[in-house]
Amino acid sequence: MPHASPHPPTGVTAPRAPSARAAAIATLAIGFALLLTACRPGDGPSAAGPDGELRFQWVVPDGFPATVSLHRALDGQTTGETHAYLPGEAPSPGEALANGVLRVRLDEPERVVLRLDNPRGESLRFWVAPHLPQPHAGDAALMAQCLCTGEVYEVPAGGSWTRILEFGIRRRGSVTPLGVTHVIVLGELPQ
Repeated sequence: MPHASPHPPTGVTAPRAPSARAAAIATLAIGFALLLTACRPGDGPSAAGPDGELRFQWVVPDGFPATVSLHRALDGQTTGETHAYLPGEAPSPGEALANGVLRVRLDEPERVVLRLDNPRGESLRFWVAPHLPQPHAGDAALMAQCLCTGEVYEVPAGGSWTRILEFGIRRRGSVTPLGVTHVIVLGELPQ
């Protein structure tokens, strides 16, 4: 029986266990690389998607004839722009927000278009009560430039009306999802 040699045959190298120092250096290098990757501006968990969610609800009185919808704003549309469209004129809002949900990055407000379509043969006048955030603790985190509570708006007979609004959630004190309820009141402001 041939004698087994403790050494591998020539040309073949046996794997060596790394020294404790080499293993520690490799571990530190991998950890440092992961840290740099995670902390790079624009990367990290929030880069993959939105940080927060706003859920809009529009409360209208019984018999309110107009349909209310919320859409993404298009480039070039500025916050506060308000337009009335006569029959046959078409407003150009962006994509409709499914179920009134707007996903946002914290501290980065988004512009949206509120659209009302009036099928009636007479113009429709309305005003709004102050918006209500839910939960109430989210009030300080809510960023909003929306409808003026002291103004009466008018949607032409058979036409449409739009206003560019802006909403977001502040990182400091953020609450998500954050509900925003607007109450639309038909008619003139009470004196």
